[in-house]
Amino acid sequence: MSPTPPDPAAYIRPPVMTLEGGITLSRVLAESCPKIMPASVKKAQKRLIDVAEAAQIAYTLRKKALGRAGEEDSRPIDRAGDNSWGALRGRLQAYTLLPVETYPDAKRAGEILASLFGDAGLSFLTESYPEQYAIADSVLRRIDEEKFAVDIERIAGKEFLDNVRVQHVAYGKMVAGVLQREAALSEDLGEHVRAMGQEIVDYATKVLATVDRDKPATIMTARAALRPLDAFREATQKRPRPGNPPAGAPEGSPEGA
Repeated sequence: MSPTPPDPAAYIRPPVMTLEGGITLSRVLAESCPKIMPASVKKAQKRLIDVAEAAQIAYTLRKKALGRAGEEDSRPIDRAGDNSWGALRGRLQAYTLLPVETYPDAKRAGEILASLFGDAGLSFLTESYPEQYAIADSVLRRIDEEKFAVDIERIAGKEFLDNVRVQHVAYGKMVAGVLQREAALSEDLGEHVRAMGQEIVDYATKVLATVDRDKPATIMTARAALRPLDAFREATQKRPRPGNPPAGAPEGSPEGA
């Protein structure tokens, strides 16, 4: 039985992709091009390589320009935020070491630690800036909504919780700036994404033109050439949609902390 030819309708539009995804897909498609393909496909293959390289150069230059100032501004704020949580949790943890018979709040300190931080402790401080902000924000909301603040201030000291709040506000502003820079990066490089999409569609069209229904070998060769594109589409369709951004911060996808 002859293999089924690829459906041309599946390749008339470029896949939904980020700049990084487009660069990777373009390069993998070019590398996967069967050597027996005709000159028309080889030309489209060369254009894939060229457009991916142009996008990579633009991305690297833009990232360097945005990241230099961004990281210099972000790291001190990130450290201050991390330190504020470390100091607060450290105070509560130290209190749990006191004998409960003499210091009843030692038990309460342990309850607060378990409720707010659990077994994960401060591991959220290693997440990306927006993720860290969102988790920290949820902890602070719980402190207020579940009336932990009075006990925390009595046990750990008011200044420790106050410092967490002050640093959290600064952290939120930093995250908003990071996301805005990332949005500018995506906007500036959008033309490269569109260019790669056009070349991917052109390449697929040229590959499909080589198919002869009466020659199974041409069908198999075309399928091999288009397999990276099929796999990319399948992977992106299965990928879960991102959740809502942290409160007070615009949407985006920043660097890890």
